[in-house]
Amino acid sequence: MEKTQKKKSRLPVCRACAVGACCAQGVEVDLFEVARILKEPLNLSQPWFEYVGRDRRSPSGYKFTTLVKNRRCIFQGHDWRCLVYSVRPRFCAEFPLENGKKAPYYHELCHHGKKEKRH
Repeated sequence: MEKTQKKKSRLPVCRACAVGACCAQGVEVDLFEVARILKEPLNLSQPWFEYVGRDRRSPSGYKFTTLVKNRRCIFQGHDWRCLVYSVRPRFCAEFPLENGKKAPYYHELCHHGKKEKRH
């Protein structure tokens, strides 16, 4: 656990990113996360998710993705802020980590990661 905390502290804090690039392409969500988000009173036209398929790594066994509209995740507002932040998917809550380690796609999604890669 201590090792994970050290890794976390060396990565840029996501609050520093104002552009929301990490989720602009949509994010993977589990069926349980879909159900939690669907309970939110959002003023957005549906659909919000697309079924991807079965996934034994997902807690429910089913994987979805959030739809992309106007070149951003359906849940990103005009200011790029998350509209479902209080119930955001695990992918979003953990980024730039995945299972306690730097996400393998970190350099592709995060402009801080791109700067880090050039060094």
